[in-house]
Amino acid sequence: MNKKAVIVLGLALVFGAITTVLVSRVLKRQAELSAMGKTEHIVVAASSISVGQRITPDLVKLEQWPKSLVPDGALRDLTRAVDGVSLTEVMIGEPVLKSRLAPEGSAAGLSAVIPPGVRAMTVKVDEVIGVAGFVSPGTYVDVVATTLRTGPEGESTSRVILQHVKVLASGKQVETKDGGPVEVKTVTLLVTLEQAEALALASNAGKLQLVMRNSVDEDEVETGGVSTAALFHGQPRSRPAPTEPPPKPVAKPKPVAKKEPVKETPPAPKPVAVELFRGTERTEVKFQ
Repeated sequence: MNKKAVIVLGLALVFGAITTVLVSRVLKRQAELSAMGKTEHIVVAASSISVGQRITPDLVKLEQWPKSLVPDGALRDLTRAVDGVSLTEVMIGEPVLKSRLAPEGSAAGLSAVIPPGVRAMTVKVDEVIGVAGFVSPGTYVDVVATTLRTGPEGESTSRVILQHVKVLASGKQVETKDGGPVEVKTVTLLVTLEQAEALALASNAGKLQLVMRNSVDEDEVETGGVSTAALFHGQPRSRPAPTEPPPKPVAKPKPVAKKEPVKETPPAPKPVAVELFRGTERTEVKFQ
């Protein structure tokens, strides 16, 4: 085969492959555009809807969305959304989903968003304890309780009492302090009955601190808490000066038994000699 013909054939094959790729991409793009061109009406928020708020007709509207972008559970009829209670906050233009509505007949307010078997408990916080205002509904926190004991023998302790607790709501309440009204920030937590008991005891015994955590981090960590003695190890606590103890009684020495002198055996008495005369005969008799 002619060399020139081979080159022409090769170039034709290359250009044919490039053309095939370009045509397939164009056809795929047209199919995507065609799919996006298919739309349907779904219910979206016409105004922001708060947690626990009952949905009124002015809060929702129908809007055309591409079928490929319609989320699962989207409502397509306004009557399905009106008079329902929202379990979450819904922003303007966001689809209203069936899973975000409380069961039919639920009362408006926070009670509608409390799951079965769980309770909502409100505690007072401030900007620092509330993680500088970053604690908002839907976030998860740990609760640290700090007890403050006074006196020379008092020892303050701090310990994590609750972990991975969901914040249901945050707000303000008015209290009287120093003769005037003061706004106090509050946080409502979703807890079990056992956790509510611990939270009530801790809030009355000392101070509460909220520690923000990642919402997907559900691991619980066992801690033993910390005390002032352990925190400032090596710095002894101030104690009252010890009183001088009374002098201990001096033990009397035990009497030493006297040794009795050894009695010496007296020497035997010398015999007494007596001379006896019988006539002219002389006899000597000794007596002991």
